[in-house]
Amino acid sequence: MSTKKTTQPFKQPIDLYTAMLDQTIRANRIVAKGIERTIEEQFGLFEAAIDTTRPLVAAKQPEEVLAIQMDAWKTLSEKLVATTGKLVEIQRETGSELKDVVVDSVKAVNETLPKAA
Repeated sequence: MSTKKTTQPFKQPIDLYTAMLDQTIRANRIVAKGIERTIEEQFGLFEAAIDTTRPLVAAKQPEEVLAIQMDAWKTLSEKLVATTGKLVEIQRETGSELKDVVVDSVKAVNETLPKAA
Protein backbone atom coordinates (compact mmCIF):
# COMPACT_ATOMS: atom_id res chain seq x y z
CA MET A 1 0.00 0.00 0.00
CA SER A 2 1.19 3.41 -0.90
CA THR A 3 1.47 6.08 1.74
CA LYS A 4 1.53 8.75 -0.92
CA LYS A 5 -0.69 11.69 -0.07
CA THR A 6 -3.30 12.43 -2.74
CA THR A 7 -4.23 15.99 -3.53
CA GLN A 8 -7.33 17.35 -5.12
CA PRO A 9 -6.79 19.33 -8.32
CA PHE A 10 -9.14 22.05 -7.06
CA LYS A 11 -9.50 23.52 -3.62
CA GLN A 12 -13.22 23.06 -3.57
CA PRO A 13 -14.64 21.38 -6.67
CA ILE A 14 -18.20 21.87 -5.49
CA ASP A 15 -17.66 25.63 -5.30
CA LEU A 16 -16.32 25.63 -8.86
CA TYR A 17 -19.25 23.55 -10.08
CA THR A 18 -21.73 25.84 -8.33
CA ALA A 19 -20.07 28.96 -9.70
CA MET A 20 -20.08 27.58 -13.26
CA LEU A 21 -23.70 26.46 -12.92
CA ASP A 22 -24.65 29.96 -11.74
CA GLN A 23 -22.83 31.52 -14.70
CA THR A 24 -24.53 29.11 -17.12
CA ILE A 25 -27.95 29.99 -15.74
CA ARG A 26 -27.07 33.67 -15.95
CA ALA A 27 -25.93 33.32 -19.58
CA ASN A 28 -29.10 31.39 -20.49
CA ARG A 29 -31.27 34.14 -19.00
CA ILE A 30 -29.39 36.81 -20.92
CA VAL A 31 -29.74 34.92 -24.19
CA ALA A 32 -33.44 34.24 -23.55
CA LYS A 33 -34.05 37.92 -22.83
CA GLY A 34 -32.25 38.90 -26.04
CA ILE A 35 -34.27 36.43 -28.07
CA GLU A 36 -37.52 37.63 -26.52
CA ARG A 37 -36.71 41.26 -27.31
CA THR A 38 -35.73 40.32 -30.87
CA ILE A 39 -38.99 38.46 -31.44
CA GLU A 40 -40.97 41.40 -30.06
CA GLU A 41 -39.26 43.77 -32.51
CA GLN A 42 -39.80 41.42 -35.44
CA PHE A 43 -43.44 40.92 -34.49
CA GLY A 44 -43.87 44.70 -34.35
CA LEU A 45 -42.52 44.93 -37.90
CA PHE A 46 -44.92 42.21 -39.01
CA GLU A 47 -47.86 44.05 -37.39
CA ALA A 48 -46.83 47.27 -39.11
CA ALA A 49 -46.80 45.45 -42.45
CA ILE A 50 -50.32 44.19 -41.85
CA ASP A 51 -51.58 47.58 -40.71
CA THR A 52 -50.14 49.42 -43.71
CA THR A 53 -51.66 47.00 -46.21
CA ARG A 54 -55.17 46.83 -44.67
CA PRO A 55 -56.37 49.87 -46.66
CA LEU A 56 -55.78 47.92 -49.89
CA VAL A 57 -58.97 45.97 -49.23
CA ALA A 58 -61.06 49.15 -49.43
CA ALA A 59 -59.38 50.52 -52.56
CA LYS A 60 -61.68 50.66 -55.55
CA GLN A 61 -59.56 52.37 -58.19
CA PRO A 62 -56.07 51.50 -59.48
CA GLU A 63 -54.91 54.98 -58.49
CA GLU A 64 -55.98 54.32 -54.92
CA VAL A 65 -54.10 51.00 -54.90
CA LEU A 66 -50.96 52.70 -56.20
CA ALA A 67 -51.20 55.49 -53.61
CA ILE A 68 -51.77 53.00 -50.80
CA GLN A 69 -48.85 50.87 -51.96
CA MET A 70 -46.53 53.88 -52.15
CA ASP A 71 -47.55 54.96 -48.65
CA ALA A 72 -47.15 51.40 -47.37
CA TRP A 73 -43.64 51.09 -48.82
CA LYS A 74 -42.60 54.40 -47.29
CA THR A 75 -44.02 53.48 -43.88
CA LEU A 76 -42.57 49.97 -43.95
CA SER A 77 -39.13 51.11 -45.05
CA GLU A 78 -39.02 53.59 -42.15
CA LYS A 79 -40.20 50.90 -39.73
CA LEU A 80 -37.63 48.47 -41.12
CA VAL A 81 -34.80 50.94 -40.59
CA ALA A 82 -35.96 51.64 -37.03
CA THR A 83 -36.39 47.93 -36.26
CA THR A 84 -32.96 47.11 -37.68
CA GLY A 85 -31.41 49.74 -35.41
CA LYS A 86 -33.19 48.27 -32.41
CA LEU A 87 -32.09 44.73 -33.34
CA VAL A 88 -28.46 45.87 -33.59
CA GLU A 89 -28.78 47.51 -30.18
CA ILE A 90 -30.28 44.34 -28.67
CA GLN A 91 -27.43 42.30 -30.14
CA ARG A 92 -24.82 44.73 -28.79
CA GLU A 93 -26.36 44.76 -25.30
CA THR A 94 -26.72 40.98 -25.20
CA GLY A 95 -23.11 40.52 -26.33
CA SER A 96 -21.88 42.94 -23.68
CA GLU A 97 -23.81 41.13 -20.96
CA LEU A 98 -22.47 37.76 -22.12
CA LYS A 99 -18.94 39.17 -22.09
CA ASP A 100 -19.47 40.07 -18.43
CA VAL A 101 -20.53 36.46 -17.74
CA VAL A 102 -17.32 35.18 -19.33
CA VAL A 103 -15.20 37.58 -17.27
CA ASP A 104 -16.99 36.55 -14.07
CA SER A 105 -16.57 32.87 -15.00
CA VAL A 106 -12.83 33.27 -15.48
CA LYS A 107 -12.60 35.04 -12.11
CA ALA A 108 -14.53 32.20 -10.45
CA VAL A 109 -12.21 29.57 -11.95
CA ASN A 110 -9.10 31.53 -10.96
CA GLU A 111 -10.35 31.87 -7.39
CA THR A 112 -11.01 28.14 -7.15
CA LEU A 113 -7.82 26.79 -8.74
CA PRO A 114 -4.88 26.07 -6.47
CA LYS A 115 -2.26 28.79 -6.41
CA ALA A 116 1.28 28.09 -7.59
CA ALA A 117 3.86 27.98 -4.85
